[in-house]
Amino acid sequence: MLCRFCDLLQELPDLQDGEEAHCSRCGHELDARQRESALRPILYALSALFMLLLTNLFPFVGMDAAGSHRDMTFWDTSAVLVDEDYPWLGMLVWLFIQAIPCFCMCAIIYLKLGMFYRLPALVQVARLLYNLKPWSMVDIFLMGLLVSFVKLLSHFEITLGLSFWAFCCFCLLHLRTFQVVDRHELWSRIAPAPQPLEGTVHGTTGLEAGLKVCQCCTAIVPVEQTRCSRCQSKVRQRIPHSIQKTMALLVTATVLYIPANTLIMMETVSLGDSIHSTIISGIILMWHDGAYPVAIIVLIASVIVPVAKIAIMLWLCYLTQLTREQRSRHGQWLYPVVDWIGRWSMVDVLVVAILAALVRFDALVGVYPGNATFVFASVVIITMLAAMSFDPRLLWDPSPKELEQQSER
Repeated sequence: MLCRFCDLLQELPDLQDGEEAHCSRCGHELDARQRESALRPILYALSALFMLLLTNLFPFVGMDAAGSHRDMTFWDTSAVLVDEDYPWLGMLVWLFIQAIPCFCMCAIIYLKLGMFYRLPALVQVARLLYNLKPWSMVDIFLMGLLVSFVKLLSHFEITLGLSFWAFCCFCLLHLRTFQVVDRHELWSRIAPAPQPLEGTVHGTTGLEAGLKVCQCCTAIVPVEQTRCSRCQSKVRQRIPHSIQKTMALLVTATVLYIPANTLIMMETVSLGDSIHSTIISGIILMWHDGAYPVAIIVLIASVIVPVAKIAIMLWLCYLTQLTREQRSRHGQWLYPVVDWIGRWSMVDVLVVAILAALVRFDALVGVYPGNATFVFASVVIITMLAAMSFDPRLLWDPSPKELEQQSER
């Protein structure tokens, strides 16, 4: 196998059920064997879809304020935003917490059945599944619910409906389904793997051996081949203009992060009085109200994580210009961390969406999203795209200066 993170060619032993193989250079997981790799994902995915159905059938959350009661369904989380002229936010919430997670579970069932039956478009479904997987945010939405409840408990009485508990089960089953999917076996069963190339020596890099790895299905193809022979994805030795793309996206995110913190994130209307809050002022208000854990969570997710991710990604781009002896080894494990943690910044956007859908008591009290919600959501999405545009293999490749010296020799 060719490591997707450091480009090292390695020979893997035959793995037994429950065993994992990690890259000997960067430590990235190369392969893993799951027990009952066909049946368990189907059962977990079916259970998750059943829980998602229950989530949409019953009351999700109830809230009482001054003798008034309101029940919110799971569908209201996005439908109310569309009805209140926030279609962009409603569409984002619907995609992240319903459409994409539902598709992922259906796709896993379809692909696992395709391991036994001849079903059409298996390769296309598998490609779409792994492209959409990072945008499934049910776990982040659950965290947003907990943050919202803590903010509301001091002013309202909250009751949790049957759908809330069904959604909690859906989150756990959704995460577990991906854990038990054997990606390598899945691709091997739905499409033939390319034959091993003669003369390849493990311990060399893909650049040295004239090979490249498909980022979608992990197949190894010759450098002159433009598309993967298994999944038909475009295969490149390195992401073209990776540093330029990453830098452009990071600069855009940095520019947008300024209005995201200065514009209004949320407007609360109570008995005719309007209170505007930004990200920082909302954190300060929660701290003064004694909700210290929630204030810390929002501070980390909305302030520290976006700033740290932009700074670390800029630093990683800088490291690629240094010689391999000058590069810090911290950059080799920081990239997977920032790539994974960056999506959690979306929790603040989902909190606003939840409050806007839940706090609806006509003239008594209401919560409305501000312009900063869209800007901040754009920052999170752009930083995720920046992480996807960065090629971590550049951290292991010779720097431009070293390549120039080698060409002169």
